[in-house]
Amino acid sequence: MASVKFLIRGTRNPSKIIIRLIVDKKTDLRRTIPVFIDPSYFNNKSGKVRQIAEFKDKKNVQSKLDDLKHFILQKFNDANQTGEFINSDWLQECISSKFNPVEKTDNNYLENYCELYSKKLKLKTNEKTGEMGASKATITKYKTIHGKIMGFQKHSKKKYRLTDVNLSFRDEFLTYLLEVDKLGRNTAGRYIKFLKTICLDAQRSGFIVSTELLNIKGFKVEVEKIFLNFDELDKIENTSFVDEQLNNAKDWLIIGCYIGQRAGDLLQLTSGNIHNHRNFKIIELKQQKTKKKVSIPIPPKVQLILDKRNGEFPTTYSNNIGSSMTIFNRLIKRVCYKAKINQVINGGKIDPDTNRKKQGDYPKFQLVTSHICRRSFATNHYGDIPTPLLINITGHSTEKEFLNYIGKTSIDYAEQMLDYWNKQIQKQEQKQKTVLKAVK
Repeated sequence: MASVKFLIRGTRNPSKIIIRLIVDKKTDLRRTIPVFIDPSYFNNKSGKVRQIAEFKDKKNVQSKLDDLKHFILQKFNDANQTGEFINSDWLQECISSKFNPVEKTDNNYLENYCELYSKKLKLKTNEKTGEMGASKATITKYKTIHGKIMGFQKHSKKKYRLTDVNLSFRDEFLTYLLEVDKLGRNTAGRYIKFLKTICLDAQRSGFIVSTELLNIKGFKVEVEKIFLNFDELDKIENTSFVDEQLNNAKDWLIIGCYIGQRAGDLLQLTSGNIHNHRNFKIIELKQQKTKKKVSIPIPPKVQLILDKRNGEFPTTYSNNIGSSMTIFNRLIKRVCYKAKINQVINGGKIDPDTNRKKQGDYPKFQLVTSHICRRSFATNHYGDIPTPLLINITGHSTEKEFLNYIGKTSIDYAEQMLDYWNKQIQKQEQKQKTVLKAVK
């Protein structure tokens, strides 16, 4: 069981009293406390103030020590129950909170600044939209990284400051994410980026950070870009379902793959989003993530679905968009299974035992999620519809981001350029034939 003792070193008058927290044979923590005393009035052997008549403040000083002892032991018991780390920094925090509760500031600690950053997001100006505040998804994202840092500290039994976030920290944290938390490489790479974003914000706010911070890099590992091609969409369209839930999911899936919207925007569409413009109908919506207004001419395949539903979109699954997306994700796997979308491809699938994504070769229907709608639209129409128009609909920020999203490589660009030159050659040959016919 932990014990608390007090002592004084040296003979300087007055001297600060030192507190010892003895946890076990290996852990003996010591910190000075803001209580001063003449060394001749203190008994190091008993750890108490000497009861000397000439020391008028003896009862007051001893009362402070007794009160602090009780406070530290109570904090220790609470920390043990919650799994908090007991180290010298923890002891110093306890002392500070006891003697300076109003002036206490601990945002130099990484975990605390993470929490502060999540709160600040509600007041942050969005650089893309100019609006105030961040999306619920963004706030959740940074709350998640806060949880990961707390888990890392518990694992390493150390509490980190902003100044500790250097290249060595990056490697240790990344190892924890990959090997202990069993996260996928891309997820771990994103968390490194989030961590750097938080620390850069701290630096802009005047906090001291590591000189190595700018050298910390996140990363992204290339994975198979999974989408449904036109042949597969036709197979899905031509598959009949007795279950109305599956019919509903099938229609949402086809609509999504032809209008290229995120599931959060897609599943909230109603007939109220359809407007007449001149002699044609368009779908108008405001994307949740980008706050961007988008107008999309209704494709023929989508119009067929609307016609059979008397101008209405398929029914929604829940008033809660998160629940709707969960149900949609589950149902479209069954839709693709029934439609025999079973080509074996490489991809990541959630392992039910670990609740982590596991890379491997799986039938394609098992890898289908709601995100396939937007990627299928972008990939299938690239090269046929001008890229700026596609970017306007999908909501990507730049052409580079868009091309990376659909997985285009230098070989793809070379093939596209070759197709262009072949078409130019064919046009030139046709022009020469026309001239020769006219001469004859």
